[in-house]
Amino acid sequence: MQPLAFTLLAALFIPSLTVYAHAGDDVIITPAHPVWLLERPDVDSPMLTTARTFGDSAYNDFHTKASLEISCHPENPTAGLALQITPETLGLDIEPFHGKDASTNGPLRMTTGARTAIELSVSGVWTYAGSFQLGTVFAFSTQVPRDELAYWASDASRGQTLKLWLAPAKAGGQPLTATFTLPANNSGLKKVIQPCLGSR
Repeated sequence: MQPLAFTLLAALFIPSLTVYAHAGDDVIITPAHPVWLLERPDVDSPMLTTARTFGDSAYNDFHTKASLEISCHPENPTAGLALQITPETLGLDIEPFHGKDASTNGPLRMTTGARTAIELSVSGVWTYAGSFQLGTVFAFSTQVPRDELAYWASDASRGQTLKLWLAPAKAGGQPLTATFTLPANNSGLKKVIQPCLGSR
């Protein structure tokens, strides 16, 4: 999806979302000005909210938009992360990562700014794309270590680059990569992840 089309599509759905910005600011979503969009995927579970931002994914010579979703449920002290992509646009075979019988689980290497990279196992499923996107996407899901989560909620994380690198399913294959710029205003993210930050 082209940046203009994405901006227009997101704008159509923003009234149903919570967008955190300073009072009086106009919120324009562009790759150069990322924001955290807050969603309530389940209206029957008002305590569960997700924070989402957008970036770029790449596989071989192909690029497309990627979505990064962070969630935290008060009854589960570990925050979840989902890297959401459209694999058909990238020409990526997701079957080795798909479902409970997946033959591989990564690892997914995550690097925030100049911090030391961490490696996490992932699981993959097709899922609903969210309130302001159409159709389904493929999500690589994992849990975020508390130290990394606390860093994302700190002032030091604002504007930092978050890089994700998913190991290829087969030896000699190419990795899937994704890059995000952490929004300068992280108030929305902090609101979502506070239950996880408050639990040890």
